[in-house]
Amino acid sequence: MRLVPVALLMDGHYYDASLYGANPAPMAVEPQTVYEAQSFGEPTGTFTIISPKQVNGNWVADGSWRPHLAMDEKAAQEASKKPKAAPGGAVITAGTDDSRPVLKRAPGSGGDSGSGSQSTQTTTSSDSDRPVMKRPASDSTSKPTMGPTDDTSPNTSTSAKPQTQVDDHDSDRPVMKRPTSPSSQTGGANTAQAATSNESDPNRPTLSHTSKPKPPTTNASDLATPKEALAAGTAKGARSYPAISDAGDYRGRPMLYSMSPGERKTQEDQVLQLALDEIRAFAAKRNGPAIAKTAAIADYDVRAFDLDYSSSPTIVLTAKLPVKDPKANLPPDFTYFVTIVARVDINDQPIKIYSSVTDSRHLDAFPRQELIDALDADANGRGDLLFRQYSDNGISYALYRVSAYQLDKVFEGGSAL
Repeated sequence: MRLVPVALLMDGHYYDASLYGANPAPMAVEPQTVYEAQSFGEPTGTFTIISPKQVNGNWVADGSWRPHLAMDEKAAQEASKKPKAAPGGAVITAGTDDSRPVLKRAPGSGGDSGSGSQSTQTTTSSDSDRPVMKRPASDSTSKPTMGPTDDTSPNTSTSAKPQTQVDDHDSDRPVMKRPTSPSSQTGGANTAQAATSNESDPNRPTLSHTSKPKPPTTNASDLATPKEALAAGTAKGARSYPAISDAGDYRGRPMLYSMSPGERKTQEDQVLQLALDEIRAFAAKRNGPAIAKTAAIADYDVRAFDLDYSSSPTIVLTAKLPVKDPKANLPPDFTYFVTIVARVDINDQPIKIYSSVTDSRHLDAFPRQELIDALDADANGRGDLLFRQYSDNGISYALYRVSAYQLDKVFEGGSAL
């Protein structure tokens, strides 16, 4: 895996991260910088930069990848409930200019402001809830028992073997005892008869060999959520994740809008029709090959997002439509590319708020767009859309802010890789 720098947010403005602070490598790819990769707004792993490098004149970074696990989330929640200890991490300031953006630094790196011991918490005897061993005050020779720490009885013992202290006055105390031996009851009778007597016990556990179940087959059209459908559709190739490095208390949120299979199919068909209409309009305006009335888009990706905590999902479709027309003297790989962003109204009708159409002959003027994912780019709680753009000049990135009626571009640039 490798990291491609895209944008830096500073004082409310975005700057090209592939150029900012280059000395000679840009600030965004400095070693030991930690990025949190996200999938649909939720953490999917962390990427720690090991070394920056140039590929075809563009800066990228190699590093180590650590996938996000459910136990990490639980540990973070537990840690947030405890009192904060001395800081053991560090951040990159890259100079004394307070206006510069700050990236998250890996603990224990060269710029760590604290020692490794500062991140270690030690439990002391001041913990009033800590169980200790004690002797009852009534019998100084008795064996140790468990008790609270506010008792003044001695809590030391020289006994080499653990023993139990019996308290005949505690009626609720659980008592351990040995089961009665079958031989003592039958005078040495065969114990196999006792085992046979349990054969009729319906609750008796049994062991048996079972055949290995076959893995279920899954069709993408049968999946209930866009997340699952995307996972099925992207299993064939590599997946790109947006990643954020922020030394502050950055917290993402799930961006997916869950739909039932029926709802998803309805919205999908309507957005595909919008895409065909946009392609026909582009072909007519650019004198491109006509689209047959029976044409259907087969290569597409549809995702539904909740970007603004509303009950109105934002649907993003990116699709390809190859066209073969011997009369038009087209190249064999001629293809239309379309991107549609729509908001669903109260009547469950997708309303187009953005469209981008091009073909394989007009990439110099109209780049092809590919959705990477939705993310909260400026930590304000609203989701943004990050696209990768392909043109004759190379690759760039575009970040869009979604409103109820339009899509606004807030950044374009990044490393052309």
